[in-house]
Amino acid sequence: SIALWALLLPMLTFLRLPHRKPDPGAIEDFVEDLRSAVPGQPGEDAALVVSALLQGLRDAGFINEASYDAKKHLGRFKIASGGAVGEAHPDYRIWLNFHMSDKLRLTWEPSKGGGVVVRVSGMSLGPLPGAQELYVLAGLDKTTCPNIHAVSQEEYYQCHLKKAIMLEEFWKVNRTLIPKNLQNQFAFIGDNSVISQLSEQLGHGFGWSMLLVLSAPPSVVETLEFTENGVMTTYVLDKNQAGFKLAKQHGFSDLSLNIARPLVGDTRFGSLVRTVGERFVRVASNFGILCSVGMPRWRSRGFKGASASATADLFTLRSSSP
Repeated sequence: SIALWALLLPMLTFLRLPHRKPDPGAIEDFVEDLRSAVPGQPGEDAALVVSALLQGLRDAGFINEASYDAKKHLGRFKIASGGAVGEAHPDYRIWLNFHMSDKLRLTWEPSKGGGVVVRVSGMSLGPLPGAQELYVLAGLDKTTCPNIHAVSQEEYYQCHLKKAIMLEEFWKVNRTLIPKNLQNQFAFIGDNSVISQLSEQLGHGFGWSMLLVLSAPPSVVETLEFTENGVMTTYVLDKNQAGFKLAKQHGFSDLSLNIARPLVGDTRFGSLVRTVGERFVRVASNFGILCSVGMPRWRSRGFKGASASATADLFTLRSSSP
């Protein structure tokens, strides 16, 4: 079995291993306080996800110091070697990497309706290696589609559909120019005749899935929210990551949310795409939902959030199967 945080790589690999042991009860105190203070499913879900994240980091040896202030509901965690990058197992088809700074802070507070919000400082999401370079290599940067708020949904869709189709053609003609890690990411659909045909019926789904990976916005995670309706997150574009300029110029944040429309159920296909996605790529589908339904564009629509167990799997990954 492979744990996500066992795949975490120190940003400065030559530094020595952690030399201080964290408070052995800090994580357990944080999680138990969270569970007991927020009764019902939201509290259980929050405890499950937060525990998976923190225990995964600790078990991999990446927490140097840990403390929990019960009065402030504040957990402080010092990450070894100045920070870390986490890659999900390839079988999960996750299109963003997790970045941890040297100081991770989590605070929690009850929310309206019996839920709980965990505020995050020190965690960000970044595109896969080679993703933005391939966006440029495939010529997608030569056309800047209009802002989603300046045109109709149809005009916005048609502009990006052209890019999705360009990527499908690039896969057919120039596959060898695609980095190996991204070939593996795309091959799940591109090399599977059944899934490929299904995605074609859903409107160039293969091209859209490629575009989702290449336009993944570098982001700072701000919150994880747990409600009776599932798990959701909020984030903002990360100005400190190398891919910020391209992401801002081409509206990657809005594009990612728009590509998620079929997944959250905001198209003529209804819940079909989500149902199919959860059957074949459960963790990836829930990751897409996690990163969508809590954002302002979708929040008022009341779409069902991600599964807590699938979200926890992002950090534990006890199996190499999707």
